[in-house]
Amino acid sequence: MTAYHATFMSHAHADNVTVADYAARLRAKGVDLWLDLNDAQKGHDLSTDITAQLERRSAFVLMVTAASNTSRWVGMEVSNFIALYNDKQMYQVNGVERLILPVRLEDVPIPSRLRAFNWIDAVGRPRDQVVDEIARALQVQAHVIPDPPARQPQLPPAPQPAWDEIAIPARLDGLGFQGWRDRKTGVSFIIPPVCQVPAGKFTMGSAQDDPQAFDDEKPQYSVFVGDFEIGAYPVTVAEYALAVQAGAVPAPQGDDDERYGWKQQQQHPDHPVVRVSWQDAQKYVQWLAGVTGQLWRLPTEAEWEKAARGTDGRIYPWGNQWDKARANTRDGGPIETTPVGAYAAKGDASPYGCHDMAGNVWEWTHTAWYDQPPYDINKYENDSDNRRVLRGGSWDYIPQYARAACRDRSDWVDWDNRGGFRLARGRVGW
Repeated sequence: MTAYHATFMSHAHADNVTVADYAARLRAKGVDLWLDLNDAQKGHDLSTDITAQLERRSAFVLMVTAASNTSRWVGMEVSNFIALYNDKQMYQVNGVERLILPVRLEDVPIPSRLRAFNWIDAVGRPRDQVVDEIARALQVQAHVIPDPPARQPQLPPAPQPAWDEIAIPARLDGLGFQGWRDRKTGVSFIIPPVCQVPAGKFTMGSAQDDPQAFDDEKPQYSVFVGDFEIGAYPVTVAEYALAVQAGAVPAPQGDDDERYGWKQQQQHPDHPVVRVSWQDAQKYVQWLAGVTGQLWRLPTEAEWEKAARGTDGRIYPWGNQWDKARANTRDGGPIETTPVGAYAAKGDASPYGCHDMAGNVWEWTHTAWYDQPPYDINKYENDSDNRRVLRGGSWDYIPQYARAACRDRSDWVDWDNRGGFRLARGRVGW
């Protein structure tokens, strides 16, 4: 029997009729769902009943409309649940981790403080299809203890009879990538190998006396990052092509006949995909999360840097001394992208086993740009600024930009021959 999160559905009362229908359909599937259709708020605060329901329910589904985006009461419900979600003593309910799931009913923005979470777009889609997707997202996943990084990647925690294995490029298969087709929908996708990054503090940024460091990297400071998983490699052309095939993302931008046109990129399926904007990278992670039922997303800037350099303050993934043999940069590379993992044998791995984190392609993070440290997860992961942080340097940049602390930025609709992205999996830590 399918187990679902006990769910609180938040909405504007102007949307009662539509939301009540969604609630009825979800309850018919077995979801224990609480919905206030009677305007239970009192005075200047949420009612005791609403507050109690927010505490006892592990999932918060926000039905996003123009009315909900301007509702004071909806805003208070969102704030209360986020506080519970971020509370180390309250983030689980009966052993189940809290879940936040925005569902966009109208063509309006997702509230900025919820954009770090995976969300469902219901605009223009059949209601029963959206309800099925919400129900899948509300399924309680069995807790799987990740394997140590040194072991081979394991099969994903999904019911295996629902997925059939598919052929993928032999080289990617050898690196631990896994190709699957959903038997019910026919959608094909690739799950990459991941590296486990444990919770804890690390040193972020560059020392004041570092002659290579830029001002926006200074000063150094200590940051706590929760445990998460990160892709061992940047997203490849083969992975992205399946999302293009499924209609989930547009083909990378630019002239097909150019050196990095989509037609040309597909001749190198084990290279990192480029010419992908931040917004298209977001579409990809939301699609992969939807088809797998796993919490795929872009890493935060702090997560990316910790995965690249560990906790000892090193400058490059492998240590403090530059070695052009370990990275694809203008210093010693072929002046074009290289296959993911091409420098693994030379020792390019980070302390957690990640590859290609110095050079090859710039990688989008989820984080909004800020000019001066320190990093603040509560501010820069919820910021609506359209400038987003990239990390890692690229094949066409000098080694100074391949340092683990180096930061760059671009508008979220921009794309470039030198820019791609890497996946993260799991809740955003505090």
